[in-house]
Amino acid sequence: MKKQIFKQAVALSLAVGVLAPSASALSWKDGALANYRFTYAGDNGGIESVEVSDTNDTFKGEIALGQTITTQTGTIAWRGSYTNTTTFTVTTKPGYELVGLSGANVEENDFSAIGENTYSFSFTDKGAEAWCYGKDVSFDLLTDKIEYTVNFYVDGELVGSSSESTVNDPLALPEEPVKEGYTFDGWYVDGEKLTDATLTEDLIALADENNTIDITGRFQINTYNVRINYYADNMLGECNMLDTHYNYGETPSIDSGYKLVGGGEIAPITGNTTLNLVKYTPVEEDDWSYQYGFLYNSKDAGVECVEYSIDGSGWTGIDVNEGVKFETDNLPHEEFYNCTITFKVKVADGMKLVLNSNGGNTVSEENGYYIFKFTRTANQGLPGAKNVPNVSFDLTTIDK
Repeated sequence: MKKQIFKQAVALSLAVGVLAPSASALSWKDGALANYRFTYAGDNGGIESVEVSDTNDTFKGEIALGQTITTQTGTIAWRGSYTNTTTFTVTTKPGYELVGLSGANVEENDFSAIGENTYSFSFTDKGAEAWCYGKDVSFDLLTDKIEYTVNFYVDGELVGSSSESTVNDPLALPEEPVKEGYTFDGWYVDGEKLTDATLTEDLIALADENNTIDITGRFQINTYNVRINYYADNMLGECNMLDTHYNYGETPSIDSGYKLVGGGEIAPITGNTTLNLVKYTPVEEDDWSYQYGFLYNSKDAGVECVEYSIDGSGWTGIDVNEGVKFETDNLPHEEFYNCTITFKVKVADGMKLVLNSNGGNTVSEENGYYIFKFTRTANQGLPGAKNVPNVSFDLTTIDK
């Protein structure tokens, strides 16, 4: 009987040893908990969020304005949970900075910046008896607007600047810039067009470490309508028209062999324009040909205008790179057997015309004009009076 009682006692003691947890296995929450209350009492604006966390993981999340949250410690002095640190992380809105911390049981302005627009402050509490609580904390946040410098650039040149600008201030835009051949497209920052003339939060987010924002003016190049007239021999001849478009500053490409009526080179496009181009083809040189050509090759600034008349017909204007052709008759009694082309030239006051031609250089002065003529008889190879089939002439002026 005694042996049976002894065995039951041993079994019971073993069972108790298995079921009873050791002191080190107890959770800190198995003891009484001490509560510490924190109230986000107020701010003056500019706060994006306030996040809370504590080392005991009794609260983690955002605290709203006017809200009270509670963190807890354990009451067993030798456990790590006996001490608990509650940390508040404040994020300000773009354009604002935290400048003040105050309140009940708060050490004034005891906060630190931990990143751009981010600040933190903490409270450390120790355990107490279950019926004892730590001092309640009530805190207020004070913010101030950050001042920014906004610079405006056009083609790399500073054209305007606004310092001491703060969030939501209107931007003092410079006068709209003007650039020849271009249309102003607007102000751009970080590749995006500025649609609101206000120092917005989005703009502030692009500021550099010196709180400077650079805004750049952009232009769109103008495109112009260009008509190109291709003439054969002169502007009274056959014409092929081409309507096209060129950007400002581009030089039109033209068909081979064509030159600008009036002389000179094709200039870059600066506006809507018409280009008159001519391609003069000399007559075929053959002793039995009755065709003759006359090319106005060049002039200087003293030549004002040139006209021609064939055998007394009306006067027709002609300019550099244009030419005239006619054909004589092959019978002496025909009207055009002997044919004369007359040129008359108006020059600037005080100037005198000088003719340089492969067909003769005789010039006369009549009624305020300078006159020179070329006469052709029958075919190019007329015996005893061989005619020059293709004449070109250059006109210059000298002081009288």
